[in-house]
Amino acid sequence: MKTQSITLILLFLCSLSMAQQQPNTIRVSARAIYIDPDPVFKADVSLTDSYSDQSINKMQIDQMRAHFKKIIEDNGLSWNDIKEHPGTFGFETMGYNKEGIIYQYKTKSAENMKQFLKIKSPLIQSLNMTSNIQIDDREAEKITQMAFDKSYKQASLLAKTMNKDLGNILSVQENGSVFGKQYGVSLYYDRPPGEFYYDIMVTYELK
Repeated sequence: MKTQSITLILLFLCSLSMAQQQPNTIRVSARAIYIDPDPVFKADVSLTDSYSDQSINKMQIDQMRAHFKKIIEDNGLSWNDIKEHPGTFGFETMGYNKEGIIYQYKTKSAENMKQFLKIKSPLIQSLNMTSNIQIDDREAEKITQMAFDKSYKQASLLAKTMNKDLGNILSVQENGSVFGKQYGVSLYYDRPPGEFYYDIMVTYELK
C-alpha cells in the first residue's frame, strides 16, 4: 500500500508540474457555412410492382421500363438524364422477392429536379435525393479563412472578458474535412441545396 501511495503521489506531482509549465490557453470551436453555387442534383428511385396497388396490372421489367420512360418524357424531362442501375449493385439489394430496377436522375437544374420529384406512380419508390458538390482549392481557402475568422472573433471576446490578450495559435483540429472529395447533401424543405459545413477547433495562447 505504501509503494502504491508513493507512486500515486509522484504521478500527481508530475502532472501538476506539467500543468504549471503549460501556458494559459483558450480553446474554441467554429463553424463555417458555405453554399455551393453550382451543385449537381441527384435522385435515386426504384421501380417495381412489389408495392403497387391492386389497380395496377402486374408488369414485366420491359413494361415497367417503358412506363417509366413515358412518365419522364411526359413531364418534359430528358430520358438521357436517367441512368439505370448506377451502382455496382442494383435492385437485388432491396430485399424484395420480385424483379425491379434502380434509376438515378442527375441534373444541374433545380427546376428540373423539382419536376422529377413531383412524379408520382404506384411503381416508383423514392430512395435518395441529394445535391452534390466538390470543394475546389479556391473554395477551400475561402471556407478555411471564414472558420478561422470566426474562431478568432469568438476567442477574442472570451479573452476580453478574462482581461487577457490572445497569443499564438497552438493547435488546430478539423472535424470532417472533405476538401477535394465529392460531398452529398440530402435535400430538405428547410435547407438550401449545396450547403456545406466546415468545423474546426482552435487552441489559442492567452497572454
